[in-house]
Amino acid sequence: MRSTRSLRVRTGVISLCGAGLLAGACGEVPSPPSAVDVAPAADSEAAAPVTLPQIDGFEADAQTQLRDAHLALQVAIEARTVTGDEFGRLGMLFAAYGLVDGAEAAYLNARGLAPAEFRWDYYLGVLYDTTSRPEQAIPALERALELSPGYVPGLARLGDLLAGQDRVAEATRRYRDALAQDPSCNPCLVGLGQIALQDRDFETAVEHLERALELAPQAATIRYPLALAYRGLGEDAKAQAELDARAEATLNTGMGRQIDRPGVFDPLLQELERMAVSGNVAIEARGVMAAREGRWADAISDFETLVASEPDNAVSRNLLAVALLATGDRDRARHQFQETLRIDPAHPRANLQLGLLLVDDGQEQDAIIRFRAAVEADPGANMAYLNLAGALLRNGDAGEAADVYDALLELDPSNAPARLGRAFALIRAGRHAEAKIRLEEDILARPTEMAFPHTLTRLLAASPDASVRDAGRAAELIQEVTRELQNGQVAETTAMVLAEVGSFDGAVRYQEIAIGLAAEAGMRELAAEMRITLALYHGGQPSRVPFRPNDSVFFPAPFKPPGAFDEPPSGAPGQP
Repeated sequence: MRSTRSLRVRTGVISLCGAGLLAGACGEVPSPPSAVDVAPAADSEAAAPVTLPQIDGFEADAQTQLRDAHLALQVAIEARTVTGDEFGRLGMLFAAYGLVDGAEAAYLNARGLAPAEFRWDYYLGVLYDTTSRPEQAIPALERALELSPGYVPGLARLGDLLAGQDRVAEATRRYRDALAQDPSCNPCLVGLGQIALQDRDFETAVEHLERALELAPQAATIRYPLALAYRGLGEDAKAQAELDARAEATLNTGMGRQIDRPGVFDPLLQELERMAVSGNVAIEARGVMAAREGRWADAISDFETLVASEPDNAVSRNLLAVALLATGDRDRARHQFQETLRIDPAHPRANLQLGLLLVDDGQEQDAIIRFRAAVEADPGANMAYLNLAGALLRNGDAGEAADVYDALLELDPSNAPARLGRAFALIRAGRHAEAKIRLEEDILARPTEMAFPHTLTRLLAASPDASVRDAGRAAELIQEVTRELQNGQVAETTAMVLAEVGSFDGAVRYQEIAIGLAAEAGMRELAAEMRITLALYHGGQPSRVPFRPNDSVFFPAPFKPPGAFDEPPSGAPGQP
């Protein structure tokens, strides 16, 4: 099995290769004393030595690649032929493997020997930025842009850094310079939108952020500032719609960081990504990129190579499982998820995905075990909570389901599915008074979501608990609901309300409408059950069953996570 240090290095390189970003804090081990310190022959006193970092945690072929590159530079120095490019290429190699200190020393030497070469200042700026050193990143990028003023990725990155330091006027200038070169520069549009939002210029904020979201509709991070801008304009319905969409898109799958903020195509970072060409690090990176580009056969082949190389590595097993599942090979995916959990029983994604497969196979009890493990392994994972609660509710454990929904809402109060799930769990558990209180809270928290007043209306009209029923409030709510929704369920709810207020002729009419719609949809069993309630109305009796025990609201569908490779490929020209 690969060492912990080696696994940490692999994770950093995946982030680099998959997202087009340098994984700055990749767990570099402090460098030991070395007999070989590389410095430029021309000015050895002024340049920092470039020591070969400790690399014993890497695969053997990666170690060979790093040592050979370092030795080749030493030979060039001794021959007094060393160039800035040679130092820079070594820096890129170190950076690609997450060896931050060595990369920094090599880049500095490269810049010293080739001060007119744009890329070494740029790579330095990227390195400083991704290792949380803005005070060094900003001047490095400024120097780079003096040499290449129209490099859009550099302008966007510098704009973000300046904005983060509250240097708003400078950030605005950089963003605008980038947009003059590339009107689709998404981070520039987002940056300008956020600056306008801070200045309470809501119209300008909306203009920029709407354009950014149009270019990258998958980018949930854009939706929150856009919602704030809509709210500033008094457009509360639009604001709530963006918050709802954000909640849906940002569910944590337990698979680690999901990149949803679009960047800008950066050929220099793409070149950096290709530096780590040896060993399992590179194989994994190639597999991830192949998956993100939809080349599933290539991705599976790469991941199978990793698994064959190290059968007891949970990271490789899980990657193979996710790729197999994406191609519809459920049986092999299930086997690889099981193998992942044999190696790492707490693996969040494998527990979640195996649980979903078990749900599909009707094995709810076993699925609940997997979902519990996923929640315990990643307590911040919304999707694990939602699936655990849903499985408990489907299994009849409504009280515990309500508790799980509550736990999720403590972490994420904006989670609409959790709020609605909690209401149905409380109703299924017979805790109607508590459900009534929670639904009133939900209506205040989610004023544009008709599911909450609709559900409350049924409770107020038909709960068997007299202390819960409130015919007047039910009549108010059903008017609000019917202004937005007209369907068979709402017709049945309207009948419940009319029966509760004593208008049985009206109740009969609306129940018959609901029955007719159910029959037209081919739901004959439902139509038959509704005729039982119709007979009550004919007899002058109200309903005392707000939801039938077999109602679909008590059997929520599982939440399926997006794939682990859903990010668009970073190397494709024109990608946002």
